[in-house]
Amino acid sequence: MIEHVSSADEFLYHYTKGTTALEYIFRNRTLRFGTYTNTNDPKESKAWEFGLGTNENRDLGKYKMSEVSGWLSAELKQKTKLACFSMDTAPLTGDHLADIFKRGFSKPRMWAQYADRHSGVCIVFDRKKLARLIQSQFGSAYLVFAGPVSYVDRSVVRALEDHEYTINIDAMETVGRETYVQVHLRAHYKSLFFEKMTDWRDEVEWRWIVFAKSDGDLYLDLGDCVVGLMFGESTEEKVVQDLMDLTESWGLRYMGLKWKNSGPWYDYGNLRYMPGIKNSPWGAHVRRV
Repeated sequence: MIEHVSSADEFLYHYTKGTTALEYIFRNRTLRFGTYTNTNDPKESKAWEFGLGTNENRDLGKYKMSEVSGWLSAELKQKTKLACFSMDTAPLTGDHLADIFKRGFSKPRMWAQYADRHSGVCIVFDRKKLARLIQSQFGSAYLVFAGPVSYVDRSVVRALEDHEYTINIDAMETVGRETYVQVHLRAHYKSLFFEKMTDWRDEVEWRWIVFAKSDGDLYLDLGDCVVGLMFGESTEEKVVQDLMDLTESWGLRYMGLKWKNSGPWYDYGNLRYMPGIKNSPWGAHVRRV
């Protein structure tokens, strides 16, 4: 997951707290797909406001806009489950020294914001294996969408033509409210669920959206899709050891990031991460200088 990686499509990265990784993800061998509205982006956590539109001169006056808007927003958001990851930034050269600033596990903002201020962990996934697991476990029962997030700044003032925040009354009256939710979702899922403002662009996010139509979170059985763990600058030694002990049979690669002066580097001097000697009494304390 570090040396000789030349494809930016091979891995995905999920930042989290050390306690979450230890007590939930790896102890239960599952990854949670959480409710969409529990994110930290107001576009996702707040109710969307929809307008009404018709191309067939239907009577819009019989609808209370706030009621119809609130209904569609709730239908689209409350049953939707989400899992978020970072990606590598292409192109990669295969030289881990030159590529470190393009790697998805080497993002200071992500470590600070999602991994408990560099004291958590970044989980490294094989993208193809993860995609197969999600499709096999969720694809037959739910609508599943996946892809990179696009970063676009859109004005509140929009053109009058149809867009993602317009309810097509013609279609809704033709197919009924329940079916219209999926019609609107299929037509506009990219702009609704896979767009964020440009201020978020450095997250280089890839996400899966599962439209579950059920309350509560979904849990993915991880199978063999995890390939490694990256520990942060301030991850406690006990958290590192506990996670390595818990995942000893998983066949993972382990490494830590250490900041020296202005940039990160791999903690190659820590013998704990070397195969076969991670449990030695001195391996946990040796550090590169």
